Amino acid sequence: MKKNVKNIAYIQNKGILPNEQIKKYMGDIKYLSEDDTTLMYKFIVCCNKCYKITNFCLMIFSDNLQELNILIKNNRNLDNCNFFATASNANSVREETAKNIYYTLSSLSVILKGFENIAPGNVMTIVSDGNTPYNNQIYITGPKPAYRISQLTVEKVNEFVDNGAALDMLISLDDFEKLNKVLLDPACKYKNFATFIELPSHNNPFIEKLSKKLARINTISSNVSLVGLTSAYPDISQILLYQNTAIQFVNFYNQWDKFIERAIAFNRFTTIYKNNKLATKALQIPINELGALSYAFG
Repeated sequence: MKKNVKNIAYIQNKGILPNEQIKKYMGDIKYLSEDDTTLMYKFIVCCNKCYKITNFCLMIFSDNLQELNILIKNNRNLDNCNFFATASNANSVREETAKNIYYTLSSLSVILKGFENIAPGNVMTIVSDGNTPYNNQIYITGPKPAYRISQLTVEKVNEFVDNGAALDMLISLDDFEKLNKVLLDPACKYKNFATFIELPSHNNPFIEKLSKKLARINTISSNVSLVGLTSAYPDISQILLYQNTAIQFVNFYNQWDKFIERAIAFNRFTTIYKNNKLATKALQIPINELGALSYAFG
């Protein structure tokens, strides 16, 4: 390995963490912000070949990881590397994962478990249009009726209200403009609950407007397996902890073998995971004001 190059590289989809926060909380590391899977793969190969880096933190979405998984499995030169996925939770991606890709979030099915066996007409599912493993799982397995956001109309929402209990809406979106256009229409009858999946912040003008009409807005997300005290990261989301988790795994990459051994990072080949004994393996890391590790394993 070339002098002064840490044995860790970080890859994220664009817009997750700005460069300033990456440098502030992760230090001087090799990193890439990109949405193109091919470029992500080329970056990994380059880091491994040129700098002998063998640890990669992947703060990337399920659709990118699904594609990257195949490329990693087919490159035997990457067999000695470990990949920690800190943003993907779609079940379909995990079912065919490479042996050296580990996950740090509970699966999407765990998030949706509370919405299993809901009688049709009690909860409506609304999901983004994108054809991704994440969106497709919510659309297929979520309560019925289920609509892509482009299909949603005032008439369909009112039919939901008129024909059932209409207690809640299970919502996963990356653009709320169309949702508000429908739900805030004076002709729209729905006024009960809304449960958002992976909502990073309530400080969203669309959500604030919506909260004035609905009875209550709830948020749910995957459990994280490792988290630093949120007070040390005042400019990082304290609602959705995935960014916090990625920071911890990058900074403590020299502990990755222990994280794998204790199933804090896991995949379908992990014994405790295969035996269905793993629901969530949480570890709180106390850190001082500078964000340094006080202890990793209590």
